[in-house]
Amino acid sequence: MNKGERKLVEFQYGMSGSFYNNFFKAAFNADGYNLARLGVGFPEEIEAVKRFRGEPNYWQDLEKEFKTV
Repeated sequence: MNKGERKLVEFQYGMSGSFYNNFFKAAFNADGYNLARLGVGFPEEIEAVKRFRGEPNYWQDLEKEFKTV
């Protein structure tokens, strides 16, 4: 699990601070153009958002990995 994935899991579980809470809210509401812009500064986090949105079983696999750490 990379840093971006860990931050996504923390956000999903309500464990993130205000910055990442607002960041992920913005990322999940962003269109493709703005998502790409966010990805310039936060590539791992945006990759995790993209995979969360479109990759089957990605979230379930992250949850399992997070619970074993």
